[in-house]
Amino acid sequence: MSPLQAMERSYSALKQMLKEGRFLPGTRLEANRLAEELGVSMTPVRDVLHRLVGEQMVEASSGDGFHVPRFTEAALRDLYEWNSALLVIACRTAKAPQSATDRAMEYLEIPAERTSMLFERIAARAPNLEVRTAIASASDRLHPFRILEGNVLEPLLGELDELEIGDARQSHAIRRYHLRRMKMVPALVRARNES
Repeated sequence: MSPLQAMERSYSALKQMLKEGRFLPGTRLEANRLAEELGVSMTPVRDVLHRLVGEQMVEASSGDGFHVPRFTEAALRDLYEWNSALLVIACRTAKAPQSATDRAMEYLEIPAERTSMLFERIAARAPNLEVRTAIASASDRLHPFRILEGNVLEPLLGELDELEIGDARQSHAIRRYHLRRMKMVPALVRARNES
């Protein structure tokens, strides 16, 4: 395997582990153990960890190595607010209307996956690359919390269906979706720290 292949494979695998919440917040990410688990040398793993620091999915501290970020309630609330604002911008600046195939995502039974795909499709319609990139970044960092939402939030039938509408109401649905989660931030942070 070439060094580039090893790095890309390590990046994909480690990012997926972080998105799935495999590590508790504050967990030290040791390059040698991760390299062994991923079947690569430490060099690509270190490079990947630095890349993930840039994406804010990993924290680095001098002398203490790499860690899974610990979200404070304020930080998580800010991230939900940021994600909401970005998605509203994407909706309002979309060049093409949402197609029927974009709205046909009911087959995705896992709410966290369905939400990620839905927000990815909203972002894809935005003409601004910076907005699309920022939505992807925020979505990646929110994914471990999305996985836990079903344990914390009362089920709301049709919530994701409402987000899939492709008209002017979509911005309002996005805002309601995020405000609901922002109210539950203390429980989400607690659940993430205990998962």
